[in-house]
Amino acid sequence: MKIKVLILLFCLPLSEAYSKVYGPICQWYQDPSSSMAIHWVQTPPSPDTLSAGEVGANDQGFENLLSYRSEGQEKWISSQVTNRLFGNTKNKVYSADLKNLRPDTRYTFKIILGKKQLGIWFFRTAPSKIGEGITFVTGGDMFHTRELLDPMNLRAGTEDPLFALLGGDLAYANGVDGNRWLEWLESWSRFAKTPHGALIPMIVVIGNHEVKGAAYRPTNAPPRSEAPYFYSLFYGFDEGSKYAIDFGDYMTVVALDSGHTENIASQVQWLNKTLEKRENFTYKFACYHRPAWGTGVKEDAVDIQRLWSPIFEKHRIDAAFENDHHVYKRTYPLIAGKRDDLNGVMYIGDGAWGTRTRGIAGNWKVKRPFLAHAESVNHLIKVKVERGKVTYKALEADGSIIDEYQKINLKEK
Repeated sequence: MKIKVLILLFCLPLSEAYSKVYGPICQWYQDPSSSMAIHWVQTPPSPDTLSAGEVGANDQGFENLLSYRSEGQEKWISSQVTNRLFGNTKNKVYSADLKNLRPDTRYTFKIILGKKQLGIWFFRTAPSKIGEGITFVTGGDMFHTRELLDPMNLRAGTEDPLFALLGGDLAYANGVDGNRWLEWLESWSRFAKTPHGALIPMIVVIGNHEVKGAAYRPTNAPPRSEAPYFYSLFYGFDEGSKYAIDFGDYMTVVALDSGHTENIASQVQWLNKTLEKRENFTYKFACYHRPAWGTGVKEDAVDIQRLWSPIFEKHRIDAAFENDHHVYKRTYPLIAGKRDDLNGVMYIGDGAWGTRTRGIAGNWKVKRPFLAHAESVNHLIKVKVERGKVTYKALEADGSIIDEYQKINLKEK
């Protein structure tokens, strides 16, 4: 009977297994080779879910516990668990912030609520050296419907990435709908698992649909309080939603806020200094929500063209991942909007992970000659980073290849 119960816990989402728990998810906001933040959301128990005299796991008399261990280790290590209110609800976010982990190592963790073990999960830390290469997936605009979200989350896991770079508009909750966040959490924790059963760590970027009023105000951005769910769920935003994640000294990912809770111009100095400090990194990527160089389905973010693109070009980043427009696009490598295959920056993405897509004008090749590929299709982008080259592959949920591009890295020593 115990074996059957354990199997049931693995098959069901936590919300069905016990006391309305959504998650867990893994997040990187510090060194990905030695740390992992784990979050889950727990709702208060309703009286009809408890038998007479039973106390729910949310009761103040019960603790939330998380223990972890590396592969091959017998002893479990207990981690401190903190909690805070989730947005403007009575739900709570619980987090364990694991430190001093070993690079390129598989870890097991378990969560106990009260006296009940909710399950066992796995994650892997990043390698400190590039070795034979790493793979990640990226995309944004994730959740119009579960029918679109779930298959793409499953595709993300099937591709066995080291992490997922999620470019905003995650739950489409517009800063007010906590239930959509719960559904998003449930889908990710259930479907976005590698073939080896590991959870996929995420690096997250804010989008306009994280904010009340779906705000895109590049010169007059609303305060962080207008995105209560985003900022209460994730770690790492004490100084705003811009930050950099460094993978050893071989790759950096710079996350930016394209006018949703911080002005475009106010990030210029930070962006330049951040990339200056990483001048010797072999691979450099940026990710933000609103596209600078889009397909024309919406207006381009001219403030980003004017203020960020010259910095990208100066520091020769490999690619900028853009979202928001619900299509797929890839530009040629660009300098000041003109094709430059040797020195230019490629802009790729445009956000159609799990949204209804928009139509692209048939004359895009004439009107927007900086575009190498444009298509109205749901997708994620798989990025393979290896010594001497980067390969970008846009995939549909069934694994069909939409577009593929490989860039030889002349910067590699």
